[in-house]
Amino acid sequence: MAKVKKITFLKAFTENSLPPICSKIIYGKNFYYNTNTELDIDLKKQVLMFKDVSDYVDIELLEQSKSIVVNKIKTIKGHLVELHLFSNIVEYLETNFNSKSRSNFRRYENRLKTCFNIKYVSYYGEITKQEYDRLFIILKRILVRRFTEKQEYNYELQHLEGYRDVLYDMILEKRANLFVIYDGDKPISVRINMCKKNIAYYILSGYDIDYSKFHLGFIDMLKNIEWCIDNNFEIYDLLKGYDYYKSKWSTKKHDYYNHIIYNSNSIATLLIGQYITTKEIIKYKGYRVLKKYNLHTKYKSIKRHVFGIRAFTSKKKLPSVLIENDTKSTDQTIEINIDKNDEYAFLRKPVYNLLFLNNESINNVTISKFTGSENTFKVQLKNKSKLLKTNN
Repeated sequence: MAKVKKITFLKAFTENSLPPICSKIIYGKNFYYNTNTELDIDLKKQVLMFKDVSDYVDIELLEQSKSIVVNKIKTIKGHLVELHLFSNIVEYLETNFNSKSRSNFRRYENRLKTCFNIKYVSYYGEITKQEYDRLFIILKRILVRRFTEKQEYNYELQHLEGYRDVLYDMILEKRANLFVIYDGDKPISVRINMCKKNIAYYILSGYDIDYSKFHLGFIDMLKNIEWCIDNNFEIYDLLKGYDYYKSKWSTKKHDYYNHIIYNSNSIATLLIGQYITTKEIIKYKGYRVLKKYNLHTKYKSIKRHVFGIRAFTSKKKLPSVLIENDTKSTDQTIEINIDKNDEYAFLRKPVYNLLFLNNESINNVTISKFTGSENTFKVQLKNKSKLLKTNN
């Protein structure tokens, strides 16, 4: 009985693990020759399925004969930023966003830099193993926290350890990149990119939701597009999913295809290859019908609700925090450090929100706890003070 070998194209392409039967990958006038010599696929005994092959690349096989069938099944759309159209980030922004949006981006970034000790670091060619391991621990933590708050299942999280296993060497070889936004020495946003010569791929990212008011997701995306342009990449592939967000940044949509490859001279591979082809066609035609009538969003909503009931009902509820004007109380207070003491972690988001609203630097702020109360805290800004009251 013939077997089916499924290969996720992007993973194999970026990790140099394409089977030798693929002689080269073609992108425009560029050729990426496959140097992998590991165990190959025997098309007389196996059906080969490449999942999610972008329409701007093509696969050239070693075996070129009439008996080798390559069926390409359109799946879903992805998003590209055509970097080669722009010489710098200013051109990109002026072409793709109106003046109001550009003004907002500048405001978000300036406000972030005013309020915190911000630095942007791209690890591309070098990174210490210690910092690498720390970043993955933090990335997992912030991803779990963010999607728990949204009560959504993050399917990328299950692959995080797999990326951790391979990315260190890839970064050193400039085949991958970790782009990090730091507040002091604290990573507050981490993005994984993979690279293949002049193509960059956005893999996944996460940010600290305590800084949500500062639109970290927008800043992170903008800085990464700028980094790609500055490093002469031609395409930044944002991949599939989250269309509502990625469509804001992309300059072009593109189609993904599943390639089903088999030898028609073998009855077993012919039957299985045709069966898989038919199955994939029906599957994605059905998906497009659902999307046409917006039924896929209802399905996701049901899935989110079901997952939320299962995963979040026993979740520890954080205290809600109310912000009030300071009545100039004379009660004694004790200064606390909310960044270094996790006991007060629940205060970070409301304090950071105050910084944003008042355009105030964290360096000019002190936070104190009233000695006579377990649920009242004082935030002393440069020219005013606020009280934070919890419900516990």
